[in-house]
Amino acid sequence: MILSKFGRRAGVAAASAALALGVSAGQASATDSNVSSWSTSSRCDGYFFCLYYSPNHAGGMVGYNVTQVSTISGNFNDGHIIRNDAASMENSVYCDVRTWVYPNYVGNSNYIDGGSGGNLNGQLRNNEASIAIDGHYGGHDPYDQCPDV
Repeated sequence: MILSKFGRRAGVAAASAALALGVSAGQASATDSNVSSWSTSSRCDGYFFCLYYSPNHAGGMVGYNVTQVSTISGNFNDGHIIRNDAASMENSVYCDVRTWVYPNYVGNSNYIDGGSGGNLNGQLRNNEASIAIDGHYGGHDPYDQCPDV
């Protein structure tokens, strides 16, 4: 009887540990999706990259001439708040541009190829917090061809 109680307790403890490890491992992984779907429009000319309030580079716009924005803030040119309210993005440089779900370039991300634009996917649409040109956000991208813009 004592052995069976010990066995059950050990089994419960092992199952709890496995569940905790599984949850931690799931939270540690982030997805990265290429959402490129159109060539750069003239609407983003003069900027490194742009965010749009609506899909397909429509609605309010904000353009950036910096290589990184660790925490998105401010308003689109139509008055809507930018952070957690963008539906598409566009890239006017030859490097990939990436946006993340959390500030400081953390979590799930969407990226667009140089000279293209795309609609943010379900993980990032109206849920973006930081954006940068590859190679300019402190991480090392082994495929980065763009150390300088």
